[in-house]
Amino acid sequence: MRCFPRSMKRILALAGVGLLACGASAQSPSKSGLPPYPSRPVQIIVPFTPGTGMDILARTVGQKLSERWGQPVVVDNRPGASGNIGTDMVVKAAPDGYTLLITANTLVMTVSLYRNVPYDPIRDLAPVEKMATGTMAVTLNPAVPAHTLKELVAYAEANPGKLAYGSPGVGTPQHLATELFKSTTGIDMLHVPYKGSAGASISGTGCSCRPRRPRTSSLSSTRTSRRF
Repeated sequence: MRCFPRSMKRILALAGVGLLACGASAQSPSKSGLPPYPSRPVQIIVPFTPGTGMDILARTVGQKLSERWGQPVVVDNRPGASGNIGTDMVVKAAPDGYTLLITANTLVMTVSLYRNVPYDPIRDLAPVEKMATGTMAVTLNPAVPAHTLKELVAYAEANPGKLAYGSPGVGTPQHLATELFKSTTGIDMLHVPYKGSAGASISGTGCSCRPRRPRTSSLSSTRTSRRF
């Protein structure tokens, strides 16, 4: 397990096992005479809204780190611009290991989507470890007469422009994946971006024939939705 020294530029992508190993070795006084790490509270920046997968992971791991380190670990949600706002805060913070970032693959995607990204993910951030992997699922409002992706495509072809889908926001993996799905199948659906996956799941539990109503398709499963 790779352990980055205290002189790292930034810490990116918090990992449960990986960071705990680094924390254990960092608690011993270094040869340079510097105090053990951490000697004060640590901040974890989550560049997404509360209730998202990244937020839950950060709070779960942050609690364990706080217990192990004996120092407060504070989770701070700074959403916006597909993670750019929170990530930029970490890049501009002091490179001392006390400001951490937990993020998703949007970190490397936004560089190709936005003209003026204020950071270089390769130059400005130092990776620690991959924390988790996940999958995306298509869910439908029960009012849509489709039970498979094939039936959904057939229905969308017969009703062009009458379906809408919700995503956590413009430029998110869910948004791009669905646009790829639309391009591959040739169907037409209205994109309804929300401010985070929690909003997309609560406001839109499925696909709807009325795209301007809150019933939109969502890429997160809900109890009232059908999942493929």
